[in-house]
Amino acid sequence: MPEIRPPVERDVDGIARTEALAFNFEARPEGTSLEGKLCAYDGHDVVAVATAIDFDQWFGGRAVPCAGVAGVAVLPEHRGRGLARRLVAQLLRRERDRGRLLSALYPANAALYRHLGYEFGGLRPRFVAPLSDLPASKPAPGAPWPRAMQDADIGAVMACHERYISVHPGPVHSASAAYWRNHALAHSGEGVNQRTVVVPGDQGVDGYASYYSEQTSGPGYRVSCKHLVATTPGALTALLGYFRRFERSAFELAWWGPPTVGPLGAALATGGLDLGCEARRWMTRLLDVPGALAGRGYGTGEVELVIAVEDPVFPDNAGPWLVSISGGRARVAPLPARCRAPGHNGPPLPIGALSALFTGMASPADLVVLGALSDDGPYAAALTAAFAGPTPWMPDFF
Repeated sequence: MPEIRPPVERDVDGIARTEALAFNFEARPEGTSLEGKLCAYDGHDVVAVATAIDFDQWFGGRAVPCAGVAGVAVLPEHRGRGLARRLVAQLLRRERDRGRLLSALYPANAALYRHLGYEFGGLRPRFVAPLSDLPASKPAPGAPWPRAMQDADIGAVMACHERYISVHPGPVHSASAAYWRNHALAHSGEGVNQRTVVVPGDQGVDGYASYYSEQTSGPGYRVSCKHLVATTPGALTALLGYFRRFERSAFELAWWGPPTVGPLGAALATGGLDLGCEARRWMTRLLDVPGALAGRGYGTGEVELVIAVEDPVFPDNAGPWLVSISGGRARVAPLPARCRAPGHNGPPLPIGALSALFTGMASPADLVVLGALSDDGPYAAALTAAFAGPTPWMPDFF
């Protein structure tokens, strides 16, 4: 049975080969980092790899430590033996021990990750609009206008992103400048003419856009934004006016944003009712139930309920937990196993169902229909009061 352990420098070639075979790209050992990785070995040979990325993920206006799981790859001759499940389970144990309270990933195999306790936790919506629908604003004298990002701007761009996502449920944020340079603002394999522009402002950077040119089957090309972020009216006006100026050669603007489309959608002078949209789903999992429940933010109401959990990977998540919410914060305390919420005697919540409820992707009514929650009116109402909020989303793919 393959042994699972952290890699060392001599394993770089094997990691690069394993990832390249799994994801169909050219192996590049020189660009392969060992950071966050865990590998499975057949003797001295790498046969599987998975990576954890340190993020903060925002819920209820508070940042929760999150392990982003990426690059899960197994050599073809070792697939179908449960190795990926073993590897990711051990990775999650390591990340939990490091203080990560939850995890997020984009699944290539949803069934695999459901076995590990994940459930769909949010959306990654992409919108497309004709450039002619953008306001053709011109910069007023002294008003901010986009300029090319310089290396010295990286800290201000990261701070701008954190301000922007802090009021949304679901987006992730890395505190690593290297991650931002090599991933968040990079577009490997996604297009040409990759560029980032920033809008200077009172807080250093009030907005920015990281974009590339994307060929389409129609005339011209599409300007596709990996990040399109504005934290002030001036920054929004400047960025939309900037992209409107592509109209002579490009014909569309694409961006990832909240399901409501946000202020950008309201600023579009669209001549029709339709806005092009597609969405991928990401999965989520609570690693530390009491820590995650206490770590996120809530509404201003007061709620008290008991949550019992079924978690085969982390049995100590079971509880039951007394969750007391007041002033936007939760206190979580253990209760004797026989306790349940008043009027609720149903089975414990599966960890995947609780994870989807935690993000707001699933409502208690959804869980009743799915059979994950008993049809208990008062208890479901208490869960709704605790976890209701906008649909969770994130712009980043990892």
